[in-house]
Amino acid sequence: MKKIMYFLVFLSFMNNYGQVRNSVSVEDKIIGVQTGLFGFWGHYETKLTSSIALRGEFGLDLGLRKGIFTNDKLEFALIPNFVLEPRWYYSLERRVRKNRPIHDNTGFFLGLKTRYYPDWFVFSSVKNISVIESLDFIPKIGYRKVWNNHLSFESGFGIGKSLSISSNYWDTTAELTFRIGYNF
Repeated sequence: MKKIMYFLVFLSFMNNYGQVRNSVSVEDKIIGVQTGLFGFWGHYETKLTSSIALRGEFGLDLGLRKGIFTNDKLEFALIPNFVLEPRWYYSLERRVRKNRPIHDNTGFFLGLKTRYYPDWFVFSSVKNISVIESLDFIPKIGYRKVWNNHLSFESGFGIGKSLSISSNYWDTTAELTFRIGYNF
């Protein structure tokens, strides 16, 4: 009888452990807006697997310049862009083991950012300005933190390649991200 009791207790621990592991997952969907030093963006993130999410984003990047070539005037441009980025949130299980929150995909991630700059329109202080149509591929590492289920902070860094579509020219590009936002 003791052996059966020990076996049942052992099975109950295994069952509880299995339930905790299965509950560690990225969110099904996250919708929000973000702003940073150089623009503002709207995003939608959806679950692909328990640790991988796909993020879609539309935003306006801010470009500034001032100097000799602008007669010492400050010029700006808001440039539209589209982003598609799979993200692997690799720290979720470790955060749960340490009793840290993971709601709204709080944690460290690795992503492959694919960004497209179309030459459709530009909001600028200069008339008749255009953008070089380009496509960026940037592997990056980042961190996402959400407070009170709505306020978010995101940071990241990556170095990748950029393709100028009209001239078929590849160049190196980098990204340093600091954003705050609101999740709906």
